[in-house]
Amino acid sequence: MTQPDLSPRGDFWNRHRGLYPALERFTYLNNASIQPLPTPVAEALHSFVRTATEGDPDTLYDSGVPGRFRTTVARWLGCSEGDLALVTSTSDGLIKAVNSVPWAPGDEVVLPHNEFPSVVYPFRMAQAAGASVRFAGRPGRPVTEEELLAALSPKTRAVAFSWVSFSTGYKMDLLELPRALKARGVEFVFVDGMQGAGVWDPALSRTDVDFFSFQAVKWVAGPGGIGTLYVRPDLWRSLQNPAFSWYSVPACDDLSLLTDTGLEPFDSARRWDGGTPPWIQMVGVQAYLDLLEPAGPAGIAARMNFLLDTLRGRLEAAGVKTLVPLDSPHRSSIALLEVPDAAVLHARLKAAGILTALRMGRVRVSPHVYNREEDFDRLVGILAERA
Repeated sequence: MTQPDLSPRGDFWNRHRGLYPALERFTYLNNASIQPLPTPVAEALHSFVRTATEGDPDTLYDSGVPGRFRTTVARWLGCSEGDLALVTSTSDGLIKAVNSVPWAPGDEVVLPHNEFPSVVYPFRMAQAAGASVRFAGRPGRPVTEEELLAALSPKTRAVAFSWVSFSTGYKMDLLELPRALKARGVEFVFVDGMQGAGVWDPALSRTDVDFFSFQAVKWVAGPGGIGTLYVRPDLWRSLQNPAFSWYSVPACDDLSLLTDTGLEPFDSARRWDGGTPPWIQMVGVQAYLDLLEPAGPAGIAARMNFLLDTLRGRLEAAGVKTLVPLDSPHRSSIALLEVPDAAVLHARLKAAGILTALRMGRVRVSPHVYNREEDFDRLVGILAERA
């Protein structure tokens, strides 16, 4: 069997694009909002529903499904499967993480300005216990690692941030920033991985990140409702369990134990799973991860870097700048265009069948590996009409 060409311009990516029916109708540059479902994912979901309606639904709930899902995601996140708890959303994971910490009056939490609400609002629970929240950087601009470090005080116990900012596209250094925070005495580092997981490799086992939560709906395609929370291995033992229920103990794997009231929790982050995970969502996301398995995280990152270099060239030729320069080490797969009348341009792009988003008063462009050079040509063509 001939192996597919997985190079950044290889035929693997052309075939992958052909699995997205939506791309026959649109030029889709809005992956940071939600990823269209490729056909194999839709087929896996339809198969599940058909069995649930026409067959024996009990056969769908194989206890091995969560384990395979966890193992696969661990490879993409660069950690052990035992480091991952299953969650229903990024918020769910961060809520579990925040609730696991015994907060006390005088504790301080530092967050960047311009953060997504899933990073901000869980810390209301810390505030209810007497902690305070401070914001680093400036509203409306990318918040840098240096600005986060400058905002620390002797009271700072925790720092939380998005790995990739939904609002600016700035990608934090996930290796050096947590290391520097720990060196300054910060006890806990919380990360919202939603806009990075699935396109960049976080290599979590090599970092000083304590918690990393994401949901599969953007850069990992899925129907929404399933994700993982990475918990640094020494923490799931020492912190209080924020979600202790039957999926925290071996009864979920061995139904003969269901009435045993003396079970101990799993010796892994599984003890934070809590209740039954959403099965059909796991099935759908597993189909997507299997689809991209030949490329893996390294192949996906290489393809994305090729696309970003291509986009940079097209935008430079058109005289259009981005909020985070596309030649910066902090670039991501999210680019915000510095153009006048962004709302008008956003509407014109949509009318032309080019789907983007409007964020921070700018047009947000967020390609994925299924995009190709002509998509950027269409985008720049509309931009040129304004010149």
